[in-house]
Amino acid sequence: MTVPFSKREQLLILNLSELLPFSLSLSDEALILTKGVMRGEIPIESLLLELQQDFTSIQQMHFSKNKNGQILLMIGPKSALDKEALESTLREIISLELPNNLKNSATKKPLIFIPADFFGFPLVGSLYFGVIDRGTNLLQVRPITGCPLNCPFCSVDEGPASKSKVRDFIVDPDYLISTYNYILSEKKLNGAEAHIDGQGEPMSYPYLVELVQRLWENNNTAVVSLQTDGWFLNEQIIDELSAVKLSRINLSINAFDSKLAKRLAGRGDYNLEKMLELAEYILDSNISLLLAPIWIPEINDSDIELLIKFFSKKKRKNSSYPLFGIQNYEIYSEGRHVKGVKQKDFKLFYKQLRELESRYRVQDLVLTPKIFGMYKTKLLPIPMKRNEIIKAKIVLPGRLQNEVLATARRRLIHVRQVSPPSIGKKIKIRITRNRHNLFFGVPA
Repeated sequence: MTVPFSKREQLLILNLSELLPFSLSLSDEALILTKGVMRGEIPIESLLLELQQDFTSIQQMHFSKNKNGQILLMIGPKSALDKEALESTLREIISLELPNNLKNSATKKPLIFIPADFFGFPLVGSLYFGVIDRGTNLLQVRPITGCPLNCPFCSVDEGPASKSKVRDFIVDPDYLISTYNYILSEKKLNGAEAHIDGQGEPMSYPYLVELVQRLWENNNTAVVSLQTDGWFLNEQIIDELSAVKLSRINLSINAFDSKLAKRLAGRGDYNLEKMLELAEYILDSNISLLLAPIWIPEINDSDIELLIKFFSKKKRKNSSYPLFGIQNYEIYSEGRHVKGVKQKDFKLFYKQLRELESRYRVQDLVLTPKIFGMYKTKLLPIPMKRNEIIKAKIVLPGRLQNEVLATARRRLIHVRQVSPPSIGKKIKIRITRNRHNLFFGVPA
């Protein structure tokens, strides 16, 4: 609803670009809000109607854009309105509407926002998001799902071309931090490594710098590391992460040939040359770089050697960790596979790594937990047994078709073979997997 107005001086002008923590733009029908890969649209007509219901004195409303591209909301008459009350109400309307209209711009899939304490207990139980404790001092912190790449070897079938993933999740940083702190307290853990990873690309998380900074606020944090394919890397974000003392970036560069790099990224616009430059930029920063290519037999054999040869000669400002973390190509039942390629036996894989160590005079191609300061710890209590029948409440649709997320005994559970989702419904579940407090089940 757009009401024409006459004299500008009679209007109260709200600069929404300064008021809201998003990049804003306008279409004919919607106010568009973006932050990183988060993209939401709020219909202009419904937004203005809600404002007018709360402020009956409003007679004129109109969206506009100034010469700097900032979005303005002009409301009148100015004399009858309270600016602070209007701003507060506008923030509230947007905070309520936006989570219902989010998309992941990298994957083009619906994006579900998980606000702080949404479930009423710490974010434990799901592979998709939250914090994962596998019985060591390293905790996996998962803030977002979804990936811009379509790697043909992806172990979880991620990316815009995924045939299995139908939606993404993003978590409020407050919820991640409170869960992380809770687990450290429960485990009485000193010297923890917070490793930011996920089903997808964690660097797509819009609050990444804040997350790193806040993980350090726990005095028992010794390392904060990050896994990335590098798509969202640039010099500015490296500088920002260095400023908040990110310890290490595990960067996946899988080829040294541009054509093969595009093929292994599943994108024709993958820029290997820029990625190599950014890797060198990290080497010259306070962040330690660990190159983590996937070694795919008969596909990138020579590229692995060229990557070792190229980077082993580079100077490193921070050498707290090994430079290479070469990974063996593995085949997963729900992932994508490179046609005609078989998984290499790990005994042979480690033998070949030792040969490369000798040939190029590099150390620690064969990695061990000790190199990273990892050690075993007690696990959080596991409240559900395999094959146990329990009652659970459906709280969200899952990432797969006919999958939901349910809650029981202060844990999240992936439940498949459920359609439609029926949010809020209580169902009986048989637990099929409970390893590391990651729970899967089917209707009982």
